[in-house]
Amino acid sequence: MKDKRIAILGAGGLGVCTALELANRGYTVDVYEENSAPVKKASYVQEGKIHLGLIYAMDRDFHTAKEMINGALHFISYLKRWIEINPEDIISTPFYYGVHTGSLMSPEEVSVHYQRCSDYFAEARKHFKKDYLNLFESLEVSKLANSQIGDIANPEYMSAVFQTTEYAVEPRIISKKLTEAIVSHPNVNLFLNTKVTAVSDQGNSLKVHFIRDSKVDSESYSEVINATWNGLLAIDKTMGIEPPQKWSHRYKFGNKIFIPLKPDDLPSLTIVQGPFGDTVNFRDRGLFMSWYPVGRTGWSEDYRAPEWDTQYSEEERMEVFEQSLAKIALRIPKLNKLKFETKDISPVGGVIYAHGNKDVDSAESKLHTRFEVGMRSFGNYHTVNTGKYTIIPLLAVTIANQITGKNLN
Repeated sequence: MKDKRIAILGAGGLGVCTALELANRGYTVDVYEENSAPVKKASYVQEGKIHLGLIYAMDRDFHTAKEMINGALHFISYLKRWIEINPEDIISTPFYYGVHTGSLMSPEEVSVHYQRCSDYFAEARKHFKKDYLNLFESLEVSKLANSQIGDIANPEYMSAVFQTTEYAVEPRIISKKLTEAIVSHPNVNLFLNTKVTAVSDQGNSLKVHFIRDSKVDSESYSEVINATWNGLLAIDKTMGIEPPQKWSHRYKFGNKIFIPLKPDDLPSLTIVQGPFGDTVNFRDRGLFMSWYPVGRTGWSEDYRAPEWDTQYSEEERMEVFEQSLAKIALRIPKLNKLKFETKDISPVGGVIYAHGNKDVDSAESKLHTRFEVGMRSFGNYHTVNTGKYTIIPLLAVTIANQITGKNLN
């Protein structure tokens, strides 16, 4: 019934994509966002990698890799349901994977996993009849000779380097296009600077309680989708819903430097397996850089993450940036050759919600997996663990299919 009232809590990547999908199907959707603009947090500040499962080698059951590959194959084609996007304009250089000394897995172990990812990619592509980023027909992974490692990373820190055909997309461009789409869509009402405090069951409806302009208010809906991120568990709790397992919120810096780069100026490199970091070369659009031991500055097991964004001064943010740069430049020497000024730096951070309360330096950490994601429904109240950026478009369509009872792929 298209006259049903639908509320989506959270205007991040998933909330916006789900709202646009439902709106395109003729439903009117109210979207609540506590910040001043949509898609400006986790889906904006991270590296934009469209995962092909490679980094999830610690998931020995291979569930996460499958989840990521399935999402990656749908990423661009489903984004095009809502926005115009040319993947060639937004992709990074292809990723290398460096196995750090002291890694939780050996080069031989990750190599076996990478081959498994490549094999599953071929199966999934044949099944879905979709290319990766609408561009690539296969996942290729090859190990560099020892004599080649120095061209990419410091051999003192790397026991092996693999060349892959995995890519990132520039999330800020996608954020801008999604923002334009949701702001202009006639079937979407976007309520910014509006903090949802609770949802209550009224029998025949669900009431969303919120604060806007310092005023407490509420609205009733037939369906409510909780697609918030750091507020997910706290809002669920008001409905008497507990997380399915132990959890954690982390605050991680994902630094951007806005200088034009040539492909050879800096490798897109993910360092594995454990608490390391990565660089992403977006060519003319600059680079992304993170070093986990320095950049993971916040950890919380509360139902709602602290307001980390407001807790760091610009000086403190620059200090995190400088310390991260110094550490990762030891591993990726080409970083030392880049010339930039303070005005080129964006030392931003974002909240990560995930199952598990052991950090990634532990082989037993649940943070090495991301397959227990998606929507849990309790009557007409639906709570969603997004998992990773890679699966957002596929998850948005899946949610809309379940809400509407129509499978539109």
